[in-house]
Amino acid sequence: MTITSPTRQRRPLAARLALASTVSLGLLGGPLAFAGAASAAPSHDYGKHDNCSVTAYTPKKADYGKKDRDYGKSVKVEFKFKIHCDKRTMVYFDHKMFQGHGKRADVLKHDHGWVWVHGDKYFNDKAKVHADRGDKDVKVSHTVKIQFKDKDRNNHWTWKTDSDHAYARIDLDRGRGY
Repeated sequence: MTITSPTRQRRPLAARLALASTVSLGLLGGPLAFAGAASAAPSHDYGKHDNCSVTAYTPKKADYGKKDRDYGKSVKVEFKFKIHCDKRTMVYFDHKMFQGHGKRADVLKHDHGWVWVHGDKYFNDKAKVHADRGDKDVKVSHTVKIQFKDKDRNNHWTWKTDSDHAYARIDLDRGRGY
C-alpha cells in the first residue's frame, strides 16, 4: 500500500489578489465600522446636569485693621469657604463654626441660607474665640454642608449634597507690637 499526498491546486493570480484586497479592506474597515456605530449610538449628555461642590478653608486669624483687634486671651478668627457650581443653581448651605475645649466643642456661630451660585462664590465669616485658662492657643474648626436640587438621568428631580470641614490651632500670643 502506498500513500500519496494530495495535490494542491494553485489559485489563479487574479483570485489571490481579490482575496488579499478583501482581507486588507476588512481589517482596515473593521475598526472604522465599530467607531462609526459607537458614535452613532445615542449618548447621555452629562453636561446638562449640574455639579456643585464646597471647599472649607483652614481657619486663620482675622487682621483687617483696628476694628478686629482684641487684647487679652481672645482673638477673632476668619472662617472661609467656597461653593462652586457648573451652572447657575440655587444652593442651601449650612455653616457651623466650633471652638474646642478639651474633649468637647462649642458652637461659636451658625450660618445658613439659600444662595444662587454660578462658578465660584466665596463666603467669609468671623467669630471671636477665647482661650481656656492657661492656654496659649485655641482649637477651632468649621463644617459646611450644601444641598441642591438637580435632575437625574431619568429627568427626575433629586437632592444632591456635599460637605467639607477644616481644623486649625490659632496662636493667641499677639505680642506687644500688634
